[in-house]
Amino acid sequence: MLLLEKGNRILQEVVAAILLREADEKPSACDVKLCDFDDVSYQVVVDAADLTTLIVSMNLPCYEQIADKGGKVAFETAFEGLFIEAANGYHCTVKINVDDYKEEAKAEELVGKLATMKSIVVGGTFQHFFNACIGGEEIKQFSFELRGDTTLYFCPRGDSLIVVFGVDFVEDVDKVVGKVFLQELQNCKAGRSPPCNWSIDPPLEVKAFGVTENPGILGYISFALQKSHMQNNAAEAIHVLQTFRSFLQYHIKMSKSYWHSRMRARSLSLLKVLNRAKVEDPNAAKNKKTASGKRFGPK
Repeated sequence: MLLLEKGNRILQEVVAAILLREADEKPSACDVKLCDFDDVSYQVVVDAADLTTLIVSMNLPCYEQIADKGGKVAFETAFEGLFIEAANGYHCTVKINVDDYKEEAKAEELVGKLATMKSIVVGGTFQHFFNACIGGEEIKQFSFELRGDTTLYFCPRGDSLIVVFGVDFVEDVDKVVGKVFLQELQNCKAGRSPPCNWSIDPPLEVKAFGVTENPGILGYISFALQKSHMQNNAAEAIHVLQTFRSFLQYHIKMSKSYWHSRMRARSLSLLKVLNRAKVEDPNAAKNKKTASGKRFGPK
């Protein structure tokens, strides 16, 4: 299985074209709008009237739910001195003076941050709960909609944290494949990874949110993180968990693509067999050969 990248590759390329240009080259005016997984959208603007100013904005549907749970703090910490009041229709906006990033290493660092803007904000919520559990703080349970078909539940248990995904898919085929994938994931034990559990019915942790019956979704998968996961491997744990839904969708699509390629290959091989086949006319007279090779039969 492949883990997805943290950032948006297209956003990274657009921003890199502006910041990592030649020293004597001026940035071109642009107004680019991009879409990401989880219904996230971006806007990259360089105004023709001021080619030295780059403005990057992000619309994150779940931002208002997680802003007070570490999302806002994470964004302002990562882009200290650069963030401004969000542009109309967006939740996070960064304003950059292009001339301040002529040094290549400094520009590359900023490009990496901008490409992972969503990861930084959503990851801030995970870090918020990680810090609380590690520090032994009492913190209430929390849930938010990661995307329209996925709800994320945080259930602190002393120095451990249970993260539950309420997962669903729009397409029926995706539901069938996703269910098989999640069942196999439950049975897969790899190294020191946190144990996971898959069930169609809501687990006990989710019942604390008032969810006592399955509301018609595919099911729930939960990950039990211990203090070692949140302290020693926090960055990796946050990356894997926050991209889990996209990771799941990616592998379902790749599986379907593989099956289709196998079916197409099989169909081509059968067509070749049919094309090589020759049908004999049952009414045609048959010539026979003798041992010496002479033919004889009806004339």
